[in-house]
Amino acid sequence: MKKKCLVIIPGIPFPPVDGHKLKIYNFILILAKHFDLHIISISREDVTVEQREFMIQNSYRRKHFKIGMFGAFFRLFKSIFSTIPFQVAYFTLPSIKRYIINNGGKETHAVLNLIRTGGYLDVLADKSIILDMVDSLSRSYLKSKETTSSLVYSFIYGVEGDRLVEYEKKSIEKVDLTLCVNQDDAKNLSSYGKVKWLPNGVKESLFNYTKKCNDYNDCVAFFGAMFYQPNVDAMIWFDKYVLDHLDPKIKILIIGARPSNSILNIAKKRKNVRITGFLDDPYIILNSCFAIIAPMQNGGGIQNKIIETMGMGKVNVLTSYAADPIIGAENNKHFIVENDPVIMAERINEVFINPSSFANIGKNAAILIKETYTWDAYEKTFMTQLNEINND
Repeated sequence: MKKKCLVIIPGIPFPPVDGHKLKIYNFILILAKHFDLHIISISREDVTVEQREFMIQNSYRRKHFKIGMFGAFFRLFKSIFSTIPFQVAYFTLPSIKRYIINNGGKETHAVLNLIRTGGYLDVLADKSIILDMVDSLSRSYLKSKETTSSLVYSFIYGVEGDRLVEYEKKSIEKVDLTLCVNQDDAKNLSSYGKVKWLPNGVKESLFNYTKKCNDYNDCVAFFGAMFYQPNVDAMIWFDKYVLDHLDPKIKILIIGARPSNSILNIAKKRKNVRITGFLDDPYIILNSCFAIIAPMQNGGGIQNKIIETMGMGKVNVLTSYAADPIIGAENNKHFIVENDPVIMAERINEVFINPSSFANIGKNAAILIKETYTWDAYEKTFMTQLNEINND
């Protein structure tokens, strides 16, 4: 008989259309194999029929809490006069605490997704707690403060990053296991408790993806949620410093949901830039482009878009900020890493002119991802780590 596990998610884990949803979607599928799940989801939106069906299929009990504007404003206002991170205040609802106290007695384990659900730790003391931190947001925010193109985000990152430093430490001390997708984050936080490196995976179908369209042979693509500020910053940097040095025959595709005004403005002023918005199947385009770019300047963790396209055997051209978290990968063997914008443009031009010379990079990338970054590997490692805390 399966044990029961409470899962608290700041968002709705379906459909898997961005990095966070993709991660928690696959994590729920894994958890549901080993536990009867009681899922609590928290967001500003109502749950759709499809989202409710996914949670029904993967849980014995589920409850969605919609964040109201007035309550959120009140919690955020109160947090100004405390040291609690704003995102924690935003996602910590008294109604959920009451619900857990009254309905969470059957679960032996609890999974908190992201540090922003840490406000519920005080009502979970009777359970084995796994904090799926993903990234050390304090670390990535304080770095992003210095590199973001937005003055507003720079201020937010600074204030929130300072608050998160101590909050992450105290949260790790209270839980039984903390998971990070970035190995450096796991090492830096390990002095505060049991912190393990557990990188995200790639869905198996991408390893054998063959669909292509010749319309995109002369394109490079950037792939990611285009409302996410680190993705916005990456393409603003690429537009400002790299684009003018590219071969004029190269076209740039920006693929991802809800592009910001800053991104839309790039396409307005450049004829060789096209924005697709959200696509049900972006992989046809990605598999057809001669290279994938990820010129990240900030952000945290492993970028799913990179390991997915590496798994497809594509040549990725990255900054070191994007490349460093991918343990086992080497420059010019598994991808191309370049921080100098002019040299980055030169390398992209080289791949465009003579793609066969770079074919081995794509092949090596696919082998590495198949061996290390799969959801099967994620499941095996997670269950080993879980058994360790169960036996302590």
